[in-house]
Amino acid sequence: MAAAATTTSVLLLCVAAFLAVAAHAADIKDHGKPAPYKTGDLVTNSCANFRAYDWTPHLSRKLCESTLRSHKQSAAAKSKRDLALIAMDLLQSAAAKADGVLRNHSDSGHHSKSTALALQYCRLDYAAVARTIPMCRAMVQEYKPVSPSNSGDNNGDYYDCIARLGNAAANCWGYVLVDDELAKVVSKEVAEVFQRATLVRAMTEVMLGFNDDSH
Repeated sequence: MAAAATTTSVLLLCVAAFLAVAAHAADIKDHGKPAPYKTGDLVTNSCANFRAYDWTPHLSRKLCESTLRSHKQSAAAKSKRDLALIAMDLLQSAAAKADGVLRNHSDSGHHSKSTALALQYCRLDYAAVARTIPMCRAMVQEYKPVSPSNSGDNNGDYYDCIARLGNAAANCWGYVLVDDELAKVVSKEVAEVFQRATLVRAMTEVMLGFNDDSH
């Protein structure tokens, strides 16, 4: 009973962390948009200006830059929208990698009931990521900052979509945190998925100009 209570508590904390995405509960200096930081490089500028969130695993400016630059298309990116799309591609690949590790571990032998359930739940979470990314990507692909339809009042759809990605990433990370067996096998991969979901959030905010007052 105590173990179950601990598991539930940690999961609730993890889910709450990314539910804060939709609730606009960011840890932001002066509770507003960061001061502009200009260098002439799109990736560096965007990573310097994203909002910092008070949850772990932490997305730092350095990690933001190195992750975006790891994608072969980052050097050709011409707009903040391009970086948001790149972040989604990176999340998709990380989720697929983590799901592969989970699948292999699931097939490797017998597990406790709790671990077996955690494996199933995590794979369902990553299936949700796989289903949701194409929807979010299509929305971002069509984004045009000069269009009147892209006012702050209409940005809720973007935030709702990326919140779904973040919630799924947070759910699996929560299960792995409290399962010693899974933590030894896949903690690095699920942490990377969570970080990349945060990167998607960050680059989408940069693209939208932080017009999310209603979220």
